[in-house]
Amino acid sequence: MRTTAELREGYLSFFESKAHKRQPSGSLIPPSWDRSTLLNSAGVQPQMQFMLGRDTPPAPLLTAAQKCFRTPDIDEVGLDGHHLTFFEMLGNFSFGQYFKDGAIEYAWEFITEHMRLDMGRVSVTVFAGDPELGLGEDEAAVRLWQQIGMPAERIYRLGRADNFWSVGGPGPCGPDTEIFYDRGEALSCGKPACAPGCACERYLEFWNLVFMEFELHADGTVTPLPAQNVDTGMGLERAASTLQSVTSVYETDGYQAIMDWIAAESGVAFGESEQATKAHRILADHGRGMTFLTADGVVPSNEGRGYVLRRVIRRAVQQAHAIGLEDLWRLTDVVTEQMAPWYPELEENHARVREILRAEEERFSETLARGMRLFEEIAGDETISGADAFRLHDTYGFPLELTRELARERGLAVDEEEFTRRMEEQRSRSRASASRQEARAAEFSAEASFATDFVGFEKTDVLTQIGALEAVEDGLFLAKLRESPFYVAGGGQVTDAGTIEREDTGARAVLREAYRLGDDQALLFEGDGFAAGDRVRAVVPWRVRFPTMANHTATHLLHKALQEVLGGHVQQAGSAVRPDKFRFDFTHAQALSAEERAEVERRVNARIFANSPVLAFVTPIDEARKLGATMLFGEKYGDEVRVVEVPGYSRELCGGTHVRSTAEIGPFVILGEASVGAGTRRIEAVTAGEAYAYLHAKAIEVEELRAQLRQGRRDASTRAPAVTASVEMPSPKAIVEGVGVVVEEVDGLDADALLELSDRVRQKSAPAAVVLGSREDGRVHLVANFDPTVIDRGLNASDVVKAAAALVGGGGGGRPTMARAGGRDGEKLPDALRTAERLIVDTLSA
Repeated sequence: MRTTAELREGYLSFFESKAHKRQPSGSLIPPSWDRSTLLNSAGVQPQMQFMLGRDTPPAPLLTAAQKCFRTPDIDEVGLDGHHLTFFEMLGNFSFGQYFKDGAIEYAWEFITEHMRLDMGRVSVTVFAGDPELGLGEDEAAVRLWQQIGMPAERIYRLGRADNFWSVGGPGPCGPDTEIFYDRGEALSCGKPACAPGCACERYLEFWNLVFMEFELHADGTVTPLPAQNVDTGMGLERAASTLQSVTSVYETDGYQAIMDWIAAESGVAFGESEQATKAHRILADHGRGMTFLTADGVVPSNEGRGYVLRRVIRRAVQQAHAIGLEDLWRLTDVVTEQMAPWYPELEENHARVREILRAEEERFSETLARGMRLFEEIAGDETISGADAFRLHDTYGFPLELTRELARERGLAVDEEEFTRRMEEQRSRSRASASRQEARAAEFSAEASFATDFVGFEKTDVLTQIGALEAVEDGLFLAKLRESPFYVAGGGQVTDAGTIEREDTGARAVLREAYRLGDDQALLFEGDGFAAGDRVRAVVPWRVRFPTMANHTATHLLHKALQEVLGGHVQQAGSAVRPDKFRFDFTHAQALSAEERAEVERRVNARIFANSPVLAFVTPIDEARKLGATMLFGEKYGDEVRVVEVPGYSRELCGGTHVRSTAEIGPFVILGEASVGAGTRRIEAVTAGEAYAYLHAKAIEVEELRAQLRQGRRDASTRAPAVTASVEMPSPKAIVEGVGVVVEEVDGLDADALLELSDRVRQKSAPAAVVLGSREDGRVHLVANFDPTVIDRGLNASDVVKAAAALVGGGGGGRPTMARAGGRDGEKLPDALRTAERLIVDTLSA
């Protein structure tokens, strides 16, 4: 095993032989449920739902090579031999199967028998413990390493910062053990304390075994996960450097095809100069990164992950120009040829990737030369002023990071404080100019000799013509299409996403803004290669339009169901219809009870499952009034209006897009209901695929809780039933918004018996929120046991029990439906229970 490809395949095959299921890499774009990061930066990120027990993994043991991207390292790439933005992470994952023993045994076997490393150079670190977390040294890991053959003197104990893994905030976490390779004294810092974990380059960490057994909460406490899981990550590029005895990842075989291409096309070899070495590293890394990002659907833009891609492309283009390399976008051919056998999406999207990168490079190259001339003019002083840095950004598209890097190469500083001030001033001007932009769009539209025919009710993919076009700024242009499928925001529904494309040249532009001008529209696109008169294909992706339609039709059904359940006083007070969810504001003076909410949800789903047709027609407004169509208070209507009707149920004036029949909506789920002001309530809900995902996750949580309760009953079967049978069954102290609130002290029960009793009380008083406390042998036990139906009302058993436990000098946690805690101050138990009761009542009454 010597090459990077052999290491990748060898790793995956090894764990397949150990009963792990091989999984393809997840996208660099995180799934919709993960809002914590722009891009996947760790091998475990696609597995998080499995780690938390919120979804069922395809197998209890998995292995994968996951593509990753680290945005914090963009500016560091090129300065040394190990920083990367794009990299591959090899991983093996166990969900409630083997734990520390299996992970360490497998790692030892793979390192010794397959990688065949010099074990005299291998050492490990383990978690030394952390008082703030209430966790001690990971003695089990130390013992297992010693038993398997690791000398005690090469086992190092480090603190939380080095050997405790988390996602950087609330979520799965746990102690880890890291495996290091000693690359020799020549790379040492020379300090006597130099050892694994030192910041110098002597000891290379190449494999991290994470024992994911806790969940970190926002308050800094940790509680056990439902199962003990294992997540390991071996950096492919780093591990390859140990196999190939090189000190830089860029010297491994995985980068040589790219490096050779760069040298051949530029005439400048790696190592020829300091500038050449830096450029080769940046082009090799960024070339891979921009190819993979684009293949996964990221498009260059000025925000979010699109801005990450734009930064990477522009930094790479600048470095390519510095060594005389033109048409850098061709590098994607080399990346695709080398990596497509492992990542087939590269080949599948190759043509699109080339075109997007070519267009972005050409657009930036036009301004780069002019910007570089300006930079050379202002680079004479010791500091580049904020005004000049801002001019480079505003006029030539130089990100501050690029100006900072060019300045660093020349030993100059940048006045970033002044730059930031000027940027904020520009943002203020931009906000003020938004109305002016709309006025310009209206003027542009009026100058055209035609009105756009909106065909988006019937079509989402249409061949049309650009009837008028006006360049706005670099890469942006206003356009009027003869026929347009693009819905412009109105009536609570958001503007469509979409593109136009010339089929003869492949030029493509992305819709950035749309202006509603009465019955007409003007559109703002980003892209180039278009002119008035061009025939184009205009497309709204179905994956965006369909859930938007489903959500919009669902608002009509919800409106009617609320009137049926709460009364005719209910009127719509606003809405926001998006592809992922919708919110609906309505007039009502108080919170819905659990029964009312359930009945509303039931009625909407009943109408959906009835598969009623959804009809739309245009009629004079007087006729619409005669038909009894619902009209929004304060809304201005023309002489003719569009009516959307579900025969026999709902009839409203609406200009939005809708499904053809109610059954197309799919399941409907209310996520939450709350006040948004005096006399106005708000419901947030999901339909279609988002509703399925939500229900699926809930089903897993319920099944997990049942399993825990079954196990709890088995553990307590010899004592709890006998004990709790003699205890008087507590009854609800109050009924709040239809939920029984049971908060009682029950003397003499241990933790298991208290849980058993709480389960019986909850079932008897359902739907109920139950909190019980007990004093036993100088200890205090607390349990919160909530009916699953009350969780959507904002109640969380873990939050309630933590607040109560704090008063008795203890802590605890658990899941939203069931949590336990303990403490030692029995005198404060009544106060703790009063706190729990107040939290429950206040939340239910909100």
